[in-house]
Amino acid sequence: MLAEHLQSSSTLSFARSLFFAAEGKALFEQGFVFASAVSTYYSLFHLGGSLILALCSRPASTGDPQPDLRKKLEGKWARGQPRTSADGQAYLPDPAGSIAHMDVPSFLQRELPEAARLIGSRDVRGTLMDMREFVSYAPRMEAKGHENVLYSGCQYEAFEFQAFLSQHLSRIEEIIRSAAAWLRQGYSEIYSRILSGDFVLFEFTELSAYHPNSVSRSAFRIYRSICDREQTNWRIWRPHSGVFHTDEAGERERYAEAISSFE
Repeated sequence: MLAEHLQSSSTLSFARSLFFAAEGKALFEQGFVFASAVSTYYSLFHLGGSLILALCSRPASTGDPQPDLRKKLEGKWARGQPRTSADGQAYLPDPAGSIAHMDVPSFLQRELPEAARLIGSRDVRGTLMDMREFVSYAPRMEAKGHENVLYSGCQYEAFEFQAFLSQHLSRIEEIIRSAAAWLRQGYSEIYSRILSGDFVLFEFTELSAYHPNSVSRSAFRIYRSICDREQTNWRIWRPHSGVFHTDEAGERERYAEAISSFE
């Protein structure tokens, strides 16, 4: 798997995290608590995936902090087969698709512990992974004799579930900003891409087509908070050094229109 492919996938996964976080907040405010829990979980899942891909985009070092995970993913990528698009072009599948749900919590435990505490794991009550499992599979039915039917698996009362989720949502943006700071410490290609105008015009705008304007604006507000934390002026066009532009003036105009629509 080429480093450039992993870096691009990492950047797109980061954008996914922004939109899932915004969607989780919007759904919670509208009372769709179960749907909100799923979106909020996936915000952290894709955020962790973004960091995993960033790590794997760099050659393994002597002190590689995640050797087992790297080996497992590199094996999956090596076995992956090119796919063919409708027009006959061969392309490589997104490497993010090889990241399993259980890969992320253990990775975050070492690299971003505050995120690991929120995403948790199965059977750890009050964590997003356990809450997502509850949404998908609980409550269960059990038959007692021939007449009585009991429901089991109800480890959350409704008010408890909402309280846990509210706490997670109140912290999700800070964790996303922490992830951006993590990328700053050695993953300059991905970090600089995320803080560029090209990220807004490509990854962010592409995903915004699948969401209502209110969610896109909320996701962009989170993005702005990252730029502000990293002392990057999001108000002006910032081309990425890895992209060649033949029409700088046109890109600058497109960027101005994009941020106006997201504000």
